[in-house]
Amino acid sequence: MLQYFKSKMITYIEEKHTKEEALKILVDLIRENSDSLAEDDNFYENILEREKLGSTGIGQGIAIPHTRSEKLKDVVIAVGLLKHNINFNAPDGENVKLIILVGAPKGQNREYLSLVSQLVRTFRDEKLRNNVICANNYQELLEAIAELK
Repeated sequence: MLQYFKSKMITYIEEKHTKEEALKILVDLIRENSDSLAEDDNFYENILEREKLGSTGIGQGIAIPHTRSEKLKDVVIAVGLLKHNINFNAPDGENVKLIILVGAPKGQNREYLSLVSQLVRTFRDEKLRNNVICANNYQELLEAIAELK
């Protein structure tokens, strides 16, 4: 799982944003820092459509928005730690502090589903989750992610 986390696609978001703005920031990180995304508009629209189907907030301050797209060449992850929490309509009612955006090409269903479920399992671990969520800046966030299993 750690092989998908790239430092250039991890950010600490200090400004206050809407859910849609935060998702756009993460899509832009992927577009600007990888060669995996052919067209970001379609991918961004796919992410928003997925959110309309049901919240990707998994609870305890975490959201894992995810989608498959024919515009992606590889499986990608972008991470945003928010200084100002955002409502993702998570089942526990908690606002989200950490967004882990996952995208995959249409043909890589097994790898995609496995990665999303691995992320959900990882962030159920209170200590690992708190290490990431309690980071106060970009450097602390990178260090916390490096400790994930």
